[in-house]
Amino acid sequence: MTEPQDMKIVVPENVVEALSVVDRALSSFMHRELVSSTEVTDVLLDVRTALNRTSQPAADVTIDLSDVESGMEVPAQA
Repeated sequence: MTEPQDMKIVVPENVVEALSVVDRALSSFMHRELVSSTEVTDVLLDVRTALNRTSQPAADVTIDLSDVESGMEVPAQA
């Protein structure tokens, strides 16, 4: 079996910013049992604002597939 190759995807900078907002929120929220609707609304508005910016240049993003696969693994529950 061959080793998976890295993929290069060109995405607009506003999408990169939106993904960054989502990643920060997820890392903050996953350690808590409850998240207020106000906090979720703030995150969604930040994502919407980032995605509405259309005048930003594209950026190259390289995705390491092994990182994606390891991030999808679910730890065993005791």
